Amino acid sequence: MTVRGGTAAAAVLALAALAAGCDSVPSTALTSCDQTQVLPGAVKTDILFVVDDSASMDSIQALLASNFSAFASALAASPVKDDFQIGVTTTSVHRYVASGTDHYPDTFAATTACPTPPYTAGTAYPRGALVSVTPVGGGGPAQRVQSTTGTSPPRILAATSPSLVADFTANADVGVCGSGKEQGLEAARLALQAASAGGANDGFLRPGSRLAVVIVSDSDDCSDPGEQGTSTDPTNPTPAPSGVGTVSDCAPYDAQNYVDFFKGSLGGETRSVVVGAIVAVDPITLQPAACTEPGGATAEHASDRYKAFADAFAPHALVDSVCNASFSDTLTRLAGLIAPDSVPLSGAPADWRLLAVGLDKAGAASVSCEVVPSDAPTPADPTHFTIYTPPQQGQPATLTFPKTPGNVCQLETGDQVQIHVVCAG
Repeated sequence: MTVRGGTAAAAVLALAALAAGCDSVPSTALTSCDQTQVLPGAVKTDILFVVDDSASMDSIQALLASNFSAFASALAASPVKDDFQIGVTTTSVHRYVASGTDHYPDTFAATTACPTPPYTAGTAYPRGALVSVTPVGGGGPAQRVQSTTGTSPPRILAATSPSLVADFTANADVGVCGSGKEQGLEAARLALQAASAGGANDGFLRPGSRLAVVIVSDSDDCSDPGEQGTSTDPTNPTPAPSGVGTVSDCAPYDAQNYVDFFKGSLGGETRSVVVGAIVAVDPITLQPAACTEPGGATAEHASDRYKAFADAFAPHALVDSVCNASFSDTLTRLAGLIAPDSVPLSGAPADWRLLAVGLDKAGAASVSCEVVPSDAPTPADPTHFTIYTPPQQGQPATLTFPKTPGNVCQLETGDQVQIHVVCAG
């Protein structure tokens, strides 16, 4: 993003009007026209991908991996510099077995499709731990080994890594040997809880960072932290007590619990949260449906709970279909939603009314943006405005370009921000 400072002609005229009738420059006036700049690297976003690793996910994981470059490119082109990092975990928390004394093992099971190796029976599921994925043997879908301690590829991928796309491509291909009881919401919660100091995901959730959670699955959520469900099949849905999502034979646990968790304190902070759900919804209506995947297979189950969870975070949420032929457009739009809409400033003006802000829109004419303070009512012109928030609690002053319907002053890929300070220098 380019941020330009200085004194525009309109700003000079505004100053002249303010100073009319004055014998001297007021002591409170700005006398330095130094550029007000964006703090490089000041915006941080931690992005968690929760990828279904059950038996039906081979082609969908391949689509996610092959289209990731569109996501990375869009994030890199964000109008606000974003120091993002990415981690991948799976939907495997535990599985249900009817026989024996342990009905809820949390370990891989050797099967004909997933023999030993690659997974030795008894190897623990990630249960929210970030994974590093490497191939064994021929490297097929049942020959990908998840490691919760591996370092190649790294488990936490930095935006500046030259191997970002290759490493994500590897880590997102989590294989198809995981649990058939997909618990994406519980895995996401466990991942954040494990991000505390000394936890399995230490270093993933950074102080002051924003959070994005992206779930990719062709089934529905079966989160069952109390281990009460007696099925691995999320059928027979009934409305949840809260009205958010459903309960089922598989997961008699209200999805509202996860909404409350992610809207609450995470790592000691209340954070800005974006949710992406590439799940089993109709590609046209975006309503939960066992849609037809590109290869002709039918999605395992309609994603009622995943959609309800994402909808609870609207407008900071995107739901799209796992049955789309390509994820490129979905991931590009998701990156646009994740991209910061606030510009941190290196300093604060003596008065917010001294700020003149505009956007050079990519491929279009420049627009001016009315600056309103964060404690002000609805702006006079809701189609052209930006919100000024003064420094607070150790955080710098910011200009926010709200993603509200009709506001031309929304940050989009390729935009350039102009910030001028009206001063008496």
